[in-house]
Amino acid sequence: MQLEQLGAWVDERATEIENWLETLVNMNTFTANTAGVDAGMDKMYELADSLGFTVEAVNARHRLVKAGNATQGPRILLISHMDTVFPPDGDFLEYRRIDDEFVTGPGTGDIKGGLLIGLYAMKAISEMLPDCDVQMVVSANEEIGSPTIRDWYMGENIDADFAIGLEPGFPQGELSADVPLGVVYQRRGYCAINATIYGHEAHSGVPHEGLSAIDGLAQRILKINALNDPENGISTNIGTISGGTAGNTLAGVAKALITFRYETMADGEATKAAIEEIITTPTGHNPHLDIWDRGEFDVNIFIPPMERNERNQYLVDTVLEEAKRLGHNVVPIARGGGSDANYVSAGGTPSICGMGAPCVGLHSPTETIHLPMMIRRVELLTATLYRVLTEAEAKA
Repeated sequence: MQLEQLGAWVDERATEIENWLETLVNMNTFTANTAGVDAGMDKMYELADSLGFTVEAVNARHRLVKAGNATQGPRILLISHMDTVFPPDGDFLEYRRIDDEFVTGPGTGDIKGGLLIGLYAMKAISEMLPDCDVQMVVSANEEIGSPTIRDWYMGENIDADFAIGLEPGFPQGELSADVPLGVVYQRRGYCAINATIYGHEAHSGVPHEGLSAIDGLAQRILKINALNDPENGISTNIGTISGGTAGNTLAGVAKALITFRYETMADGEATKAAIEEIITTPTGHNPHLDIWDRGEFDVNIFIPPMERNERNQYLVDTVLEEAKRLGHNVVPIARGGGSDANYVSAGGTPSICGMGAPCVGLHSPTETIHLPMMIRRVELLTATLYRVLTEAEAKA
């Protein structure tokens, strides 16, 4: 197949792609529904196998799909996942066509539409360049930070020259056939820390006999909020707090879930260190008992940022140029949230994201995609792969 034939090739498979989308969306793959996620992986394997790909297990429940003979050119890794945020006992469970343009259903945009864009782009590029080396990783638990494949991402397993995330293409306006869709050049990192403050429980009528852990937590919260630095992309948040046993009792224990986001690894590490110091530095003192409060912490998750750099920019520029040639409306954007592309990027692989299905209502019962544009984005992704693969070969 030649590049000029790609559009017709995609058109011929539009119904097939939608049928697979409906099949996958109607399978509940909520992260905690491990049997459902594994069944989704099996169904994805069925499609990948029919397309002529090799599928390998990674850390037991995740999958690595391989296309091409892998004898020429750079390796490009596509990044996807199978899990969604919609539980099987919820009300949002089925694929539904709204009209000729829009379809809704759990995971249509995040990320089953992107998963299919990736698989069919891999099929197209392997027909155009049989010796290519294009792979796709499919995480089983991305929605909770991919805890059981994170080590694989951050180790030396990928060995890819470029990576492209298939998270949704985010519309920069009302979702339509011509709304600008964002290709993501930067994603902020994310950290969650559980803090526990210990005081000394006592009756509130004799406060000199106790030390309030809630007071100690409150003092720490003010200091953590002071770390906010919008100009440098650092934002902190106290997500949840709890503590105390009764209104007439000084709290002996208080807890908080602290989260923050950052644009660079250096800022992430520095902010984490500052929060840890704030938590562990005593603030409350009872001079009658000569006791101080104390704090402990546990880092729940630390996701590195997908930082902007020159090698990432090459991928962004290629997407923009191919989008213009194909008549797609694509613009570069930064996103506050993370994805598995963050891990891959932090491991040293130039990465971009947002090359999946055009989507609104992400993670909500109104999650909706623009189906014709989703199918057209198979062409955009394939054209991007073709450019990167052939330009790298020409430079070799």
